[in-house]
Amino acid sequence: MDLNYLALISVIVTLLLIMIQRAEPARRRLVAGFVIICLLIIRHNAFIKDDLHDETLLAFVLGLVLSALFWLLVGKYNPPGDSDEIRVIGMDD
Repeated sequence: MDLNYLALISVIVTLLLIMIQRAEPARRRLVAGFVIICLLIIRHNAFIKDDLHDETLLAFVLGLVLSALFWLLVGKYNPPGDSDEIRVIGMDD
């Protein structure tokens, strides 16, 4: 089992899933499409290298668990803001 590959892919999957969680609701479908494309590229890489199927599956499960923990600890209490709520403070304010 290649632990370096497992760690790298699990971190990448975790960050991709956190991107979906932290995207504003209006752009969430666009971000999800980008994440799906990235996950398909990771899957394609695992199919090219014949011995990485198990590591990729385990890394995906670890990524799901880590992103769920992030949502429980951070995302549940701090939902992403909306772009309409952003207020820019200038020199006159």
